[in-house]
Amino acid sequence: MPDLTDTWAVMAFLTAPLAIISEQRYRALQVLGGESTADLLPSLSIIVPARNEATNLPRLLASLNAIIYPGPYEVIVVDDNSCDETACLAEQAGARVIRLDHLPKGWLGKPYACHQGAQAARGEWLLFTDADTVHAPDGPSRAMTHATARQLDGLSAFIGQSFSGSWDRLALMTAYAGLFFSLQPDQGALNGQYILLKHSIYDTSGGFQLVAREPIEDVALGRHLKKKGYTVPLYRGSEIASVHMYGDKKSMWQGLSRLGSGTLSWLGSGALVTALLITGTMVPLLAITSALRRGRKLALAIVAWLAIALGFLPWARRFDASSLAILAPFGALLVQAAGVWGLLGRLSGRGVRWKDRSV
Repeated sequence: MPDLTDTWAVMAFLTAPLAIISEQRYRALQVLGGESTADLLPSLSIIVPARNEATNLPRLLASLNAIIYPGPYEVIVVDDNSCDETACLAEQAGARVIRLDHLPKGWLGKPYACHQGAQAARGEWLLFTDADTVHAPDGPSRAMTHATARQLDGLSAFIGQSFSGSWDRLALMTAYAGLFFSLQPDQGALNGQYILLKHSIYDTSGGFQLVAREPIEDVALGRHLKKKGYTVPLYRGSEIASVHMYGDKKSMWQGLSRLGSGTLSWLGSGALVTALLITGTMVPLLAITSALRRGRKLALAIVAWLAIALGFLPWARRFDASSLAILAPFGALLVQAAGVWGLLGRLSGRGVRWKDRSV
């Protein structure tokens, strides 16, 4: 077999600056959360799609019960055919609960749950948020103040991240680098963990009915709203809420498989660049292996690894773990493997497992 150590090293050297550029693009997003108001705000319905979320709901609902919002608001938990105590816990916490007992043909679970929540909501504005989020007391007030002051049709935010351990932190650090190198917020990208929309805009646009079969419904919805001419910008919002995406390694693998295989379909030509960035981040593993097998060029392989580590240092700092930059190739390997597994599942027709369903 030919000695490819030089090739792997060159790929790593070319990839390292891309990771830096990716972090700069994330940093370029406007920060949401520096504003609040004492004025009366429009009525708000906070809608939580929840399937088997008994572990996460207590944290979320405790934070929502503690919010300070100068206006009427309600919390709606849509129990999406759960097999655990999701509905009971929501009722005990004082939320308004909508129990779904089936999933209609032509719908995936989360879009349907979000749509049912919107149909039942009384608020002038709708805030869609996930069950694994926790909200700052003045978070909804800040978001609403920002949206109404700028006469927006809505907004979305990448919120703060919390982690179970080093592996999910490492995987998400690498995945974010790949995503933000290709993601163009001005094309209508949304983050489903935090979407604020005018109720009237939701109704006239078609809302989640437009993306009933989309596994990555937030990105799809954002593109549709953009095409219809609505103004729903994307922000950084670590001060208004945070999310704990994966509670264990199984959910992390399934989540990365779903996101990796689904998001690429919405990035267009940028999907190729994202795939190349993730692959380039992984190649120091190949360079080290090649150098050890050949018994030479080990120094070059090590320098290539260090280049990737330096490229990912801004992302590692953003994820409060500078030491993880040196492990970025392992994070890329995990993200790549999960994404390929998800793509194979979609191509084979078996789909990707998520929340005990195939999506």
